[in-house]
Amino acid sequence: MKAMPKRIVYATVFALLFTLSSAISTYAQSDTIKLSSDPDFYAITLKKDIPTAEMIMKELLPYKDTKTSGELMIMAAKKLLGNPYVAGTLEEGDSEDVRVYLSKTDCIIFVETCMNLVLTVKKYGKDADFEKLCQMVRQSRYRDGMVRCYSDRIHYTTEWIRQGEKRGILEDITLKCGGQVYDHPIFFMTKNYQKYKHLKDAEVTKQCCGNEEDNETCTMNQATKDYRTIARVEKELNSKPYTYIPQDKIKACEKNIKSGDIIGYMSTTDGLDIAHVAIAYWRKDGKLGFIHASMGKMKVVIDEKTIAEYANASKYINGIKVIRVK
Repeated sequence: MKAMPKRIVYATVFALLFTLSSAISTYAQSDTIKLSSDPDFYAITLKKDIPTAEMIMKELLPYKDTKTSGELMIMAAKKLLGNPYVAGTLEEGDSEDVRVYLSKTDCIIFVETCMNLVLTVKKYGKDADFEKLCQMVRQSRYRDGMVRCYSDRIHYTTEWIRQGEKRGILEDITLKCGGQVYDHPIFFMTKNYQKYKHLKDAEVTKQCCGNEEDNETCTMNQATKDYRTIARVEKELNSKPYTYIPQDKIKACEKNIKSGDIIGYMSTTDGLDIAHVAIAYWRKDGKLGFIHASMGKMKVVIDEKTIAEYANASKYINGIKVIRVK
């Protein structure tokens, strides 16, 4: 068989690549939508995630007054089993937008989504819909619900918990479960700012322009503004006691943990607070397991390990926090 001329091969390959690129681009544009009837707010989502969320909320509705938030969290979590783990979904694009996904997730998005599905149903009842869910996500994911820039988003789980407590939707019950104060200062993001695409251009040694609080007149670039905001957040977080249940005490404290409680696996990394987040789940075999978006399994699963086994199996984890949804 006679070989095709190279120019024809190149042209054919180019045409195929162009077609594939166009198809991917078209899919992304048609499948990602901005949703809201509020002109001052919009959320980015996938079309297929809207009916999924509304179906779950509809199934939770009959139990909103008879089941605890934790029990409803488990119901919501089981509906998302098998969904793929996808890292970096909140880092898409160059602008800061509220992104609400159910069909792709990471550990904190999974827990936050389950929590907000429950809270939306509890607050709005039969009027709960996807747009109200998005508004609920905005309130939990962003400092005081403001969405303007990268540093408005809550990046440390410790701050996420404390804002939830301030709003009256969460309770840190770590000490009640048998925990203790833990000296572990938070500074990971500012120390490693060059690893974050929105912070890497920060001029960390630049003197303040004098108008730091005024975004209109401040002459610092956005990365520097974000860096300084996160530095202030770290300082505030470190001004209050930090608590955990050490690895060797988890088994003894299990009796105080309920299905649906949020579990924060404490990080051994210098400057980092929480390495992983999951939902506690008392299994049928009587053991305290958990449901989570697993990076190892690359999907949402009921883990085969117990909470204690998981914490003790990793050199990057040295204990847990326990948070209850109200």
